[in-house]
Amino acid sequence: MTIKQRHISPFSSILKGEFITNQISRDLIPFFVLIVFLSLLNIKSSFNAERLLKKSINLEREVADLRLTYITSKSDLMILYRRSNFEKFVKDLGLKTSTIPPEIIER
Repeated sequence: MTIKQRHISPFSSILKGEFITNQISRDLIPFFVLIVFLSLLNIKSSFNAERLLKKSINLEREVADLRLTYITSKSDLMILYRRSNFEKFVKDLGLKTSTIPPEIIER
């Protein structure tokens, strides 16, 4: 009796699971496991990189906001340090600007 072997495409063999029964395929199972492991590791690392990128973008926005806050606060303080503003604050205490220039004391 002759048994006819039918020709099965490799793709349909993979879909049906027949490739696992071959001896050659059994020898390649550790390689397939390694490929799956490396694929999962690649997916995990890409998700991690995306998470870090989002965090970096949020931190850059926060730095920009804090810089604007710093600039406005500094501007407000510079307005308060002007001589005219000091004169307004000490006017109630009875102090006023001296009209006599300071003298240099030499030793």
